[in-house]
Amino acid sequence: MIVNLDKKYFLSNLSDSITRFEDMLKTNAVFYFDSTEFILISHHYIDQANYSLAEKSIKMGLNQHPNNTDLMLLKSELLIFNSNYEDAYEILNYLENIDPENREVYLQKATIYSKNNNSEEAIEILKRALRFIDDKLDIWNMIAMEFLLIEDFQSAIPFFKKCLEYDQEDYQSLYNLIFCFENLGMIEESISELSSILEKRPYSKIAWHQLGKIYNKQHKYKESISAFDFAIISDDQFVSAYIEKAKVLEKVGRLNEALDNYKLSIELSEPNSHIYYRIAKCYKKLNNKKLFLDYIKKSVREEPGNEKAWIYLIKYYLKNKNYRQSKYLAFKALNNNHNSIGILELISIIHYKTQCYKDSIKFYNQILDFKENISWKIWKGYIKCLIDAKRWSDLLKVSLKAKKQFPNKAFIDFTISGCLLKHGKLNEAIYFFQSGNKVCRVPAKLIKSFPEFTKNKALLV
Repeated sequence: MIVNLDKKYFLSNLSDSITRFEDMLKTNAVFYFDSTEFILISHHYIDQANYSLAEKSIKMGLNQHPNNTDLMLLKSELLIFNSNYEDAYEILNYLENIDPENREVYLQKATIYSKNNNSEEAIEILKRALRFIDDKLDIWNMIAMEFLLIEDFQSAIPFFKKCLEYDQEDYQSLYNLIFCFENLGMIEESISELSSILEKRPYSKIAWHQLGKIYNKQHKYKESISAFDFAIISDDQFVSAYIEKAKVLEKVGRLNEALDNYKLSIELSEPNSHIYYRIAKCYKKLNNKKLFLDYIKKSVREEPGNEKAWIYLIKYYLKNKNYRQSKYLAFKALNNNHNSIGILELISIIHYKTQCYKDSIKFYNQILDFKENISWKIWKGYIKCLIDAKRWSDLLKVSLKAKKQFPNKAFIDFTISGCLLKHGKLNEAIYFFQSGNKVCRVPAKLIKSFPEFTKNKALLV
């Protein structure tokens, strides 16, 4: 809320006013305060998130100054904060009747509608406010954000543009404008808008940065790198530009240059798990095992919740058949990333590779407990584990579950058919076998696991 108060008065008297107010509360005495003092005291407590004392200040203020508009607006503001919308709206309706051009009334009414997921009504109220409010910037921004909430990107665009015309340094509106263009597939319009900004302000680091990201998405890597270079020229401390440039350099195989930019970004800011992870990936591609391990371990130490880094590290040891180390790291990772499907899958695979089928099955079951719609890769790993464990009844149940999600996978049909044959259900087995056979032949490994296919060959062709 904007209240026109004298700044010198605020600085010199606020502390005294607060002390007097708190003394009054302690002694139950009644002191007189000017309405301005009550407003300042209330703002102070709101800023301190001490809403209980703010409410007391507003209540006492209205007892002494019952017709003060600003105190009533503060009361409605707190009511909105506490989700007491009906009482707040009643106050705002009263204020609108006595002061129909009060900016704050419209902003608070719009906030109520927005909090109740009624963006259309919020927008209408804000548009009404535009008719008489001179300082329109906040209103334009609020309208644009409401359109954004209901994903009406086309309608949001002109309001974000107005914000940028008013304030060329309004980077959040620029981000949101580009977001709208991208969601509408208006890539050329994004480029045109950014180019227009750069014509007026050639050292706009944010515009260059956004342009670089768009060119990257268009696979125009040369132009993307150039745009990020200009962003860095505009501000050589611009960390995000170094990171985005490094990502493009990594993508085009210029790994040493990518490393330089990633490392610069860390020097300019602070240790970052994600950047350590990107550096590790570069060293992995360069076959530098030592530095790969140094940086991937730095990544998980810096942020134990970095699931991607853990998975990358575990897969490295798994690929090198160091099952003991990969198992140790996988359980350590799981302690920091509870219910991670990716890490649970790796634990299942490690147990499978070491022929600990019982434990592998246990962790595959955990995955299904957390999430029923899982990837085909996980389903197939689980099915293969059950086949090798010769758990035919469990295999049949799991395969039937998998078929609900992947009805056209021949591998599942053959597996179900094989299980049914083991249970002596020939007619049902024929149905699933023929279903799979329409897609492809039985994989050799399944024939080995289900010799019944060969025995019943004449029936299943």
